[in-house]
Amino acid sequence: MKTIIKNIGMLCLSGCLFSSCLEETFPTTIATTDQISTSEAAIGAMAQGPITAMTSYLGGTSDPGTVGYPGVMLWRDVMIDQNPVADTSYDYYNFYATLQAIGNYQTQTNFWTLYYELIYNANLTISVVDVENASETSLGYLSNALGYRAMAYMDMMRMYEYKRTGISELDAMADERDIWKLTVPIIRETTTETEGRNNPRAPFYTMYRFVLNDLNHAEEYLANITVSTKAWVSLGTVYGLKARFWLELASRFDRYPEDLTTALEHENDEDGYAALGITTAAQCYENAASYARKAIDLGYTPTTQEQWHSTTTGFNSAIDSWIWAIILTSESEGVANASDWESFIAYISPEVTYGVATSTYKARRMLDAKVFDGHLKGTSDWRKYSWVDPDDAGKAPTANYQTTLSNTEWATCPAYTGFKFRPNQGNGTTYLVGNAISLPLMRVEEMYFIEAEARAHTNGVSTGVSLLESFLNSYRYTDGSYSCSATTMDDFMDEMIAQKKIEFWGEGIVMWDYKRLERTVLRDYDGTNFVQSHRHNSIDGYVAAWLNIYIPDYEASSNNGVTGKLNPDPTSFID
Repeated sequence: MKTIIKNIGMLCLSGCLFSSCLEETFPTTIATTDQISTSEAAIGAMAQGPITAMTSYLGGTSDPGTVGYPGVMLWRDVMIDQNPVADTSYDYYNFYATLQAIGNYQTQTNFWTLYYELIYNANLTISVVDVENASETSLGYLSNALGYRAMAYMDMMRMYEYKRTGISELDAMADERDIWKLTVPIIRETTTETEGRNNPRAPFYTMYRFVLNDLNHAEEYLANITVSTKAWVSLGTVYGLKARFWLELASRFDRYPEDLTTALEHENDEDGYAALGITTAAQCYENAASYARKAIDLGYTPTTQEQWHSTTTGFNSAIDSWIWAIILTSESEGVANASDWESFIAYISPEVTYGVATSTYKARRMLDAKVFDGHLKGTSDWRKYSWVDPDDAGKAPTANYQTTLSNTEWATCPAYTGFKFRPNQGNGTTYLVGNAISLPLMRVEEMYFIEAEARAHTNGVSTGVSLLESFLNSYRYTDGSYSCSATTMDDFMDEMIAQKKIEFWGEGIVMWDYKRLERTVLRDYDGTNFVQSHRHNSIDGYVAAWLNIYIPDYEASSNNGVTGKLNPDPTSFID
């Protein structure tokens, strides 16, 4: 499909990001696809698009919480029982905590817009690269676009596919609308406007093969390319995405063999997408473990105690453990300098004086009390000093805690307040400096967890236990005393999820596990630190209703293919 790309010269050129990178001058500011496909510089400029889209500020006064993809990461934590807040007065993530305004509202519109803007930008690059004649550098740019597109669709297929909630009225609506096993509309680089206006939600088996097709090509093209910045898709990124992908499929096909049968019936559909190439759930688990190990073996090293607790670079700088990252600078448009308080770090860090997690505004974000009390307190796990122990609340910090706050200010932080994410350079007073952070999209630690879970299924629970113990004793416990007593898969997964909630607090990882495994969201329990208005539990044995994200009404108004096929609005059905 020929396109005209205007003002290409105004795009920010990506520079030399691959080992085979060559400099080339783009001759004009207006070009056809054929012209762009022969210019590495032009393709590189276009390939920057998905990276920029990740930090596009979509909030505004109606929804300041959606500060690009970092905001979506925090939203995903708030959706489950992962990230309670001490005071709601300045909590801009309140909707999915109170479970109000989670239907056709601004937040849901922002989610949808962000992902399809990301896909649009990826499609631009994919559409102009002539694979047969492309240089290695251009194939690297293409792989970046394919990786971002695969990530976006993988997120969306998990967010928007409707799963049973146990709420009879909602599930009956899903029956009436016949939306079971549907994901989201696929927009490819070749999709025309006419096709887009009648584009139905893709069934899960088509979406799976589409995503795998992108990942397979990215893996192939990156075979001989070294990527020099973690904002760009690398071979490690692709291995990590495949590990996530195969674990998702394994859990589904293990739990619902009939879905595996359906997928196999469509294995050879004539749509040009890759075949899954599996016949059992066990093969999916094996693939998940294999790709997780491939990522680990590339040489990424887990975050150290010193790196984790650094007051200047802690979780704000791309380090060896990070496979993929959002990287912001003080010049970044959108998230980094949307305003002083409208940014990820200003929402989550109590060390940022211009943010809302201060003693003035009190929106301190915390770790779930049942996780801290049950899995950190009294252990030698050095991660526990990322949150205020209840025994230390209201006092001056002991030497175990690392903070830039004064003793007086630190003492105002309630129990369980989190200090994991630090402002850039430890500067919590100048927002153009403090907000210019990097955030992890994927860390090697996740691969250790995926490998342990997958091996528990392929080699037995005892193998998974051994791998989990090995990771925690090698990298998190100072005295090697961690022991997991689980002998059943259910008990093992309870422990796994608790450890992932500690490890990935604030990174938006664990929500995927809750939906994938149909886990209960538990906020209302004896000793909870969730405020009263946030104490909502989901129905045991079902997916939390609010994890079936609402597709905004405007999509149906412009796309006849989804008319009558939107997810039910759960807002009025939750007590």
